Amino acid sequence: MASAAQTSVSAQTTVTPATPSVASTQPNVQASPSTAAATQPVVNTAVATAVSTQPIVTPTRSKAASTQPGVPTSSSPTVSTQPIVNTVAVTTVSSQPSGTPAIPTTVVTQSANPPATTVPAQTSVKPSAPVVTPVSPLTFATGGRSLKDMDTLYETPWRKTVNWNNIFETLAELKEEVEKYEPLGDLLTDEVQFPKVNILLLGGVGAGKSSVFNTFNSIFRGKIFNVARSGSAEHSLTTKFTRYPIMSTSRKPPMPLKFRVCDIRGLEQDHLMTKENMRYILEGNIADKFPFDPSGNLSADMPGFNKYPALDEKIHCVALVQDATIVDAMQDLSPEVTGNIKEMQTVMNGLEIPQVVILTKIDSICETTKNNIANAFYSPKVEKCVANVSKVLGLPRNCIFPMKNYETEYQLDANIDVMGLLTLKGILNNCDADLFVHYEEVKEKFAVANRRNP
Repeated sequence: MASAAQTSVSAQTTVTPATPSVASTQPNVQASPSTAAATQPVVNTAVATAVSTQPIVTPTRSKAASTQPGVPTSSSPTVSTQPIVNTVAVTTVSSQPSGTPAIPTTVVTQSANPPATTVPAQTSVKPSAPVVTPVSPLTFATGGRSLKDMDTLYETPWRKTVNWNNIFETLAELKEEVEKYEPLGDLLTDEVQFPKVNILLLGGVGAGKSSVFNTFNSIFRGKIFNVARSGSAEHSLTTKFTRYPIMSTSRKPPMPLKFRVCDIRGLEQDHLMTKENMRYILEGNIADKFPFDPSGNLSADMPGFNKYPALDEKIHCVALVQDATIVDAMQDLSPEVTGNIKEMQTVMNGLEIPQVVILTKIDSICETTKNNIANAFYSPKVEKCVANVSKVLGLPRNCIFPMKNYETEYQLDANIDVMGLLTLKGILNNCDADLFVHYEEVKEKFAVANRRNP
């Protein structure tokens, strides 16, 4: 009989080959209780990955390979008659009558001299976690593409505007505010009322001047409504100086609002604006529907020329319309037009007329803005475009308004409407700044006797 305390197996003793056991893939997992009863003493065995079928087992040490990535390989001996000296889990099955479940007991012994052989741990190669670029709280469609293919967004807007989460409530408030606009309404009493202000759209061919007016008009008409001729053409589709009123269907009966949008021919290399013509427009000498060529010769003796314009016939703010797609290279792609606009700015500054920039086609420079126009104020690309045009035209950034025109849409979009109204609100604030310079004249010439009904 073999004994657990013996260091060798007697030659007369035959060791019954042990039934091979399947090693656990998890290291140091105890064997489950067995229901098989042994009628003869059983040699204590250590948990091993393989059991030899030879009668005489030579003491060896096998290395159990873990199937778990990154789990170190543990050293485990095979069946041996040597005393257990390493710290391992040893299952001892006591001799029990047949039919009695064998209850394994775990004996842990501490070795005074740990084994010299060190088994290096296997290194697990784990995939690195994806780097998630912070995006805005606003949702946007990815069109089935991963975020890597999309333009990244800031976590917070680069310009604080309105509450885009409650977009329809925001739209209603902005629209009502613009509809109730009164020139210098916060300074004038009920005894003085200025009729309306005039906004001039100025820019190169194809920048989107006429589309800007059509977008403004559509917002207040409640549907896509194109009045001004617009589109893609080699030369300007606008041939006359036109003062467009804005009608609102929210009023019953519909009435024109207190501002007009003035559109002229687009600037191009062969049709640049002269300083004299610019002055005529700004001072209100050019009548509505007047055939106008920026490079043409105008005279005070021409039919329709207004020699003595009133203050409400002058231009109160100039909106420079700029295509966002060429801002980065505007000095290279259109140096003549850019130079001409800067030259006209000297005339505007001489007359103390405020200037702003409407930055169109922003959806063409930023993919996330194209999918959701509300993302414009979270877009680094749009912010960079604003900074570039500010540098080129010498205007502060808070006077540069990103905007999306209605071009391919069949129905109104609340986000496009809100952005258009924000632009319009900023322009009207600058109109009031111009009127403030003429505050005494306004009080004197536009008193109750001269008040016009809205």
